[in-house]
Amino acid sequence: MLAKEEITAVLLSDRLPLMAFIATVTRNYHLAEDVFQDVCVKAMGRDAEFESAKHLLNWARLTGRNRAIDLLRVRDGKYEGLSEGLLDSLAIVWPDRQGGGRERQVALEHCLESLTPNNRELLRLRYFEGRSGIAVAQALGRKLETVYQALARIHKSLAQCIQQRLLTLEGEA
Repeated sequence: MLAKEEITAVLLSDRLPLMAFIATVTRNYHLAEDVFQDVCVKAMGRDAEFESAKHLLNWARLTGRNRAIDLLRVRDGKYEGLSEGLLDSLAIVWPDRQGGGRERQVALEHCLESLTPNNRELLRLRYFEGRSGIAVAQALGRKLETVYQALARIHKSLAQCIQQRLLTLEGEA
């Protein structure tokens, strides 16, 4: 079973493929980012349920797809995107990176240390306390859009750092 640190490392290192998949459904980057954050929060609450990185990524794609469709239906009254069958087919063949969970966890720990205290606090409030974006913005006295932009920047930074760290470790092996 994956621990919270492993879940975080997998989701952040596979952020780009997950975001691309979700954006395929939403056709809107900002909405895809919101959905990705929701998926991360939900995954953190289910840490005892994921047997492997592959299991987590499959769950994240399905959860992200369903959440995106729900949001579009609420916002627009309907979903006019790709068919359910096509989305199912895409989810099966969508690329995801497989790799050592422990190596990712170590890389994440290293990369988290490189963040500023403010960025670590933002991550703690959003993901480890499970607060909504609005609650985080209120707690920090920031605008909601500022919080989302900061989270997107942190995600990108951590994903790049984790990938670079894994490549470095791979080169040393």
